[in-house]
Amino acid sequence: MSSLSMGRKGSGQLEVMQKAGWKIDGDEKACYIDVDEDDDQDTEGMIESKWCLLPDLVLEQVFTYLSPKERYYAGLVCRQWYRAFYLPTVWNNFLVDDRTLTKPKFNYYSGWQFCLDHMRTQYCLSRIGRYMRGIEFRPWHSFNNIFQFMTMLTWNIDKANEENAGPEFFGMGRRIRTLVYHFPCNMSQPNDPEGIKLFGTGGQLLRVLKELLLRLTDLHTLKLVDFVLERFEANHLLDEVVCSCCTKMRVLNLVNVTTTHCPIMHVGLFLNLQVLTISPQNIDDDVLSLLADTKLRHLHLLQNCYTPSHLTISACGVKAWRNVKTTNPRLRVHLRVENLADGEVVLQPEAPVHSITYCAPQARIRAELLVRMVDHYRNTLAVYGHELLPRFSSPKPFHSRIDSLMLLLCRQCFNMDTLIIREKVSTSTLLLIAKTAKNLQHLHVRRFAVILRCDWPRHPEWSDEFNTWLKRNSRSYEAVEREISQILGYKWQLLSDRDFKQLTVNVKSGA
Repeated sequence: MSSLSMGRKGSGQLEVMQKAGWKIDGDEKACYIDVDEDDDQDTEGMIESKWCLLPDLVLEQVFTYLSPKERYYAGLVCRQWYRAFYLPTVWNNFLVDDRTLTKPKFNYYSGWQFCLDHMRTQYCLSRIGRYMRGIEFRPWHSFNNIFQFMTMLTWNIDKANEENAGPEFFGMGRRIRTLVYHFPCNMSQPNDPEGIKLFGTGGQLLRVLKELLLRLTDLHTLKLVDFVLERFEANHLLDEVVCSCCTKMRVLNLVNVTTTHCPIMHVGLFLNLQVLTISPQNIDDDVLSLLADTKLRHLHLLQNCYTPSHLTISACGVKAWRNVKTTNPRLRVHLRVENLADGEVVLQPEAPVHSITYCAPQARIRAELLVRMVDHYRNTLAVYGHELLPRFSSPKPFHSRIDSLMLLLCRQCFNMDTLIIREKVSTSTLLLIAKTAKNLQHLHVRRFAVILRCDWPRHPEWSDEFNTWLKRNSRSYEAVEREISQILGYKWQLLSDRDFKQLTVNVKSGA
């Protein structure tokens, strides 16, 4: 009897154990919990899940939105999802940051730190290294982890190129077409009274990066952002890239290679380059003469918060731009400012400027600057606008607003295709812009910044019918939207602040 009771007791314990399991809590610690079951639960009406039967194309798309850790947990759901974990498209882009493939390690001086786990990294590269088509480095503090990861990837690529390489090295890094490296050059603390403190990369970290670039012979896209190098380092930054893929590079992004004037001559040696993004302090007349002989279609001159002031940057010569327009007539130049503070673009006289955009909440439209833009780019400018919500108040009186400047821009720049307005304008101004700009296709205006008013003085060329139409339709937002929709040929609406914040300018450059 005792053995039978103990047997029943053991079976009960086994049954209880089957109703429990391991769970990962919010602190990523494993805890053993009991699973409550309802004996009275009606299972007849439950619908069986069919998530395991999703096609591979759908699973690949779902897994691309997950981080590597989330992909691992998703791969534990079922065999089908475990197989999807190793699908090639899932690992098209591999992000490496401070926590990628790391483990916590205690340091007596700095406390707990996340250090690269070499065994996990090697196992990861051996399984998915042949599938990676793009790799992105975004360090914030742990530069040593990025250094060790690039060293291991370089070593694995070298092993894969050996004659008797093992199966785990097969195809290592051969599909990588894109490399992106954003360097956190601002080392200031949040409460630092001095503000921005710039420290560039270089030394051993730059050396390892250049060794890795030498082994990636099929790169089509390379983006190196905010490196802030010294002049002697910047002059040799792209030596290895030119040697390995001078005819295969299509997209090149070099933002703030230096903070001083230092032309990067290597950008003119990529013969099939299509899109080039570079800071204005890293280009001059000699670089333009080299770019004129390439197949470049879009040249983006980008200024961000780490770029020197526009007052300290010299524009390229008029003769050099005229030579570029003659040799490469299909080239389009795009001027852009990305800065949380106020900033102005560095105007390039005689350049074939196609777009001028601001992503700066404190940048205002200044009359003297806009008149210079119209004077220089009246035959080429097609896109103009300010993104993000303004962090300043716009004046309400007509003579203090930008209405006349916007209408001047649309009248003189006959190729204007896209216009973004975030400062205060009247409803009558919007109607006049829609009537004046014959090639306008995209007009983005904040509803909160539009004033219901017809405050334009009557022009001598306006007929009585046109003047009556302007006054009548300026009285309501609905009438303005209806009339502009008829002019543009599609349903046009004023944007709320929420929609305006999500607005981004599409220049159609593939950058």
